[in-house]
Amino acid sequence: MALSDITVYQTEDGFVVEFGGEGEDSIAVTLRGAPELTLENAVPRAKALLAAATGPAHGDGARSKDPALLEEELEEGLEDSFPASDPVSVTVSSIPMRDPNAAR
Repeated sequence: MALSDITVYQTEDGFVVEFGGEGEDSIAVTLRGAPELTLENAVPRAKALLAAATGPAHGDGARSKDPALLEEELEEGLEDSFPASDPVSVTVSSIPMRDPNAAR
């Protein structure tokens, strides 16, 4: 949805920032009153809140971790699995299963 306009309404307990889209679609963010909340900073705060709400909930898995932490976790996994014939891997590979009924 492309945003076409932004409207800010002041309420008794804060602000409502409405992001208008194409047609009649819109998204409203309610910001409760706080001493630092003003008409000037309501839109940036609403955008930040909206971005946080639509972002990934738990990061991007292993890609979001620090390389040093990944190395430490790999070493720990290797130590825990020793003396195994196949050491643990930091990557996950998956092979999709073929549907046995697909050829029928």
